[in-house]
Amino acid sequence: MTASGTSVPSALHQAGLPVESVLHSASAGVIVERVGQIAPGRADAARAVARELAEYINTKHGQLATAFVYEETFGTKDRLHWLLHFRSLTDYEALLHMGGPTDLRNGVFGGAVAERHGDAWNEAFVPGSVQETVLLPHRWGIFGTATETMAQDPSMSPISDGTPPRFLVQPAQQQTATPPERTLNTATAGVIMRRTVDFNYAFRAEARVFARTIAETVNLNADGQATVLLFEEPFGPMDRVHFLIHMKSLGSLYTLMGLDARTDPQAPRAGYIQDWISADRGGGSWDRIIVQGSTRDSALTPQLWR
Repeated sequence: MTASGTSVPSALHQAGLPVESVLHSASAGVIVERVGQIAPGRADAARAVARELAEYINTKHGQLATAFVYEETFGTKDRLHWLLHFRSLTDYEALLHMGGPTDLRNGVFGGAVAERHGDAWNEAFVPGSVQETVLLPHRWGIFGTATETMAQDPSMSPISDGTPPRFLVQPAQQQTATPPERTLNTATAGVIMRRTVDFNYAFRAEARVFARTIAETVNLNADGQATVLLFEEPFGPMDRVHFLIHMKSLGSLYTLMGLDARTDPQAPRAGYIQDWISADRGGGSWDRIIVQGSTRDSALTPQLWR
């Protein structure tokens, strides 16, 4: 609840289904994010098309995907974000084939809806501004983060039995000990702060251990006000990761700031100042594992259906 007693609207209302029936950032195996900049004078038309596309996917292909529409807050005005959640890349491919030649060429956002709007669809967004990013939940065992115990587990370190090894990407809910009913996600959060960070390649394993530890520390200390989940970008710059910081409301940011400001020995900030790099590699804290100047934050809020 906000200070005025009103609830912060989440994206769940866009799907029109109970939360247990939708895919979201904690339950999906892959998120495809499409970002588009609304063209001048096309705000109403672009938002209407964005809503129609999400509703089309949720009603016609809800067994494969859940789509939410978010808008940038405190970022670039009139920039829309579609967050399309799948169980796996296999389901994404299946949805492409369902859409026929148009979807195979333009992705799952082509097809019947785009064709029906014709030029209005093409003119709704600034040319060249539409971009897609694929996000996979981080899982232990990749990029040098497997322990000896993990390496002996075939599901963590696939061992070939004559067939190509297959890595199982688990939903991001597996990243936290917080139970699902206490976690926030893209369906239930009022605000999502997306933090994009580039890691130093030389310390890519240490960086991921640091990232997961910091995320879980917040999850266990934020008292339900925020949930942090870590995602990898497989088709973009190497070692770029995304923290999706799901907050109940903008006011939850004060809780996160309070955690960072604590100075007691058990405070979460202790994780930032400890050495994450072993002494035989020169030692060092988080500042050696993150490329300076690469961190970018943006705030996203669900588009409100009216």
